[in-house]
Amino acid sequence: MKKVLFIRAIDPISEVETRYPGLGLAYLASALRSHFGDDYFDFRIIENGNESEVKRQISQFEPNIVGISSVTQNFNLAKEYAVFAHNRNIPVIMGGIHISMLPQSLPNEAVLGCIGEGERTIVDLFCLFEKAGEFSKKELKKIKGIVYRDDGGRLVVNEPAPLISNLDEIKMSARDLLEIKKHSYIFSSRGCPYRCTFCASSRFWNKVRLFSAEYVVEEIKELYERYGVRMISFFDDLFIISPQRLEEIVVLLEKEGLLGKIKFTGSCRANLVNKGVAKILNKLGVVSVGLGLESGNERVLRYLKGETASVEFNKNAVAILKKYGITVNASFVIGSPDETEEEMMETYRFIKNNPLDLVDVYVLTPLPGTPIWEYAKTRNLVSDDMDWSKFNVNFEVGHKEAIILSELYNADQLYRIYKRFRRLRLYLNAKNIWHSPFLMDLPKYVIKKVFERLKSFLG
Repeated sequence: MKKVLFIRAIDPISEVETRYPGLGLAYLASALRSHFGDDYFDFRIIENGNESEVKRQISQFEPNIVGISSVTQNFNLAKEYAVFAHNRNIPVIMGGIHISMLPQSLPNEAVLGCIGEGERTIVDLFCLFEKAGEFSKKELKKIKGIVYRDDGGRLVVNEPAPLISNLDEIKMSARDLLEIKKHSYIFSSRGCPYRCTFCASSRFWNKVRLFSAEYVVEEIKELYERYGVRMISFFDDLFIISPQRLEEIVVLLEKEGLLGKIKFTGSCRANLVNKGVAKILNKLGVVSVGLGLESGNERVLRYLKGETASVEFNKNAVAILKKYGITVNASFVIGSPDETEEEMMETYRFIKNNPLDLVDVYVLTPLPGTPIWEYAKTRNLVSDDMDWSKFNVNFEVGHKEAIILSELYNADQLYRIYKRFRRLRLYLNAKNIWHSPFLMDLPKYVIKKVFERLKSFLG
């Protein structure tokens, strides 16, 4: 039996990153099981391992193939794992949003990278490997949706793989390979119709596609009955994109006797929130919604989110959700290129004057695949072969190392402004922590972060 090791390259000390399961890798394992049979491969997924643990497992497990998924801030670590496996003559496949947005960053030690949606591509690749015992360059040129280097070392990006139009064809993720907690996550759709300047999701998933209500409820049922899950977060960009489907999910959950037994959370866009949607969310059992409100200034908000966004939509969405007893977890972004201090203070006042339960404030970061990335390249702030650890900087403690997009303020000046937001955020989140739907996750997370923030705040 051939062994396959899938690795999610993450920062193991990041509570935010380790909170989420490695669903993407579990979908790939499920696709391979569906094609080859459940017992054809011996799979192992490392979701949250530190560097020494990952390398130890590569050495001890001795896989025939290693697959590594990574976001931009952890790509240096992903490359290190690729080198480690390559030096042991193990073929390495790279995947994830970073390599999909920047295929030219494929490390020499990797045989290839998967671009975008991977369930079909991974099956094609493993069929090739099983047939030939290797990933021959001659055969790789026939595989859609990959990047590789030819025999001359030149980068080759094949044509994109066709999207999976009917998501119900995808087998449910192989959760037996993951650590399942009382609070878990599911995808009920892929894609986003909006193109925020700082987000690459719509470019990664392309058009919006939905799992059927029947598929979603079957997965919810499995999580509840088999794994004892009692809270489920929709991992989608916009799980409310189809109110009709939400109503169908409510009806099916009621038929299964599950309505009211599971709490839900998810992310919304303010302009899609209305009383009808909020009523459905309340009936479904949604206790918390994440809103990317981004700015309290109209001009900056539209720069970040486009013409369909407005401060008035943001206010109304918060008020409606609160009316229906739904906790609002709002996120904001400061530091846009020409954003003035007064415009940032409009965001500060918005946070202070609206009934938000939990708040996150970030400094604008130029991630690959976004318009902000292209803008940052014109100022030579980023490049295709840069040190990716610069994206893993905690602005609170390492602002001098951060990528600053502001044309008006340097790192120290922006940090001075940011500290005002930090104090407000700390106050609000401490006051409202018992409103958090994630308390079942959080004993060690909250204790550690509260003490870290207090120490930083007092220092």
